[in-house]
Amino acid sequence: EAARRRLGRLARSESVVLDLNAILDQAGAELAGGYGHVELVYDFTDGGEADGWLHGLFRYQDKRSGHTAETSFGAHIYNIPLTYKGEPQSYAGGPPGLSTRLFLRLGRAPLETLIHLIYPASASWHPLSSTELALHDSSGEELACERIDIPCGGSRLLRYTELFDRALRERAGKGAYLVVRDPTCRLFGYAGLLNGEGAFSFDHLFGF
Repeated sequence: EAARRRLGRLARSESVVLDLNAILDQAGAELAGGYGHVELVYDFTDGGEADGWLHGLFRYQDKRSGHTAETSFGAHIYNIPLTYKGEPQSYAGGPPGLSTRLFLRLGRAPLETLIHLIYPASASWHPLSSTELALHDSSGEELACERIDIPCGGSRLLRYTELFDRALRERAGKGAYLVVRDPTCRLFGYAGLLNGEGAFSFDHLFGF
């Protein structure tokens, strides 16, 4: 954890704007490796209860080009075999159902595909993930598989061109995609396309 900001007790209709760069600067903190992620957590210090699920709108800006992209994300209870108010935190069957299957489309050159996989946990879970990234061509054939581990509470920022060499990418061709699998935990994250030093897109990932 690099920095923390308490928001106090918020009404259901209330919203708050946060500048993450400013929060890091005020804490005198830096992100190891140059990247990280943010977790929004219910804080009952001032009383109240979790009335509804937290949702956020996130805006990213390239400091050099000025290009911006936006996405959103909603709250979940991460990687614990519990329910809250009768709502199972699993999309396939009853809890725990804690596994990951993510589909990620890949951009064609000159676009670069970015993937940021996050392993959040609302309580202690496995220390490391057991994550596989399988490259498929447009016919569905699996051409290669890379295995990585992500620390509990951590994340990994990856690029398509760094995961698979040029020969594999050319073999995968148009319509290639990645399948992210993990039988041990629920991963979430973001995916995007980079167009050199200029424009980029970003959207969130969630799996089953």
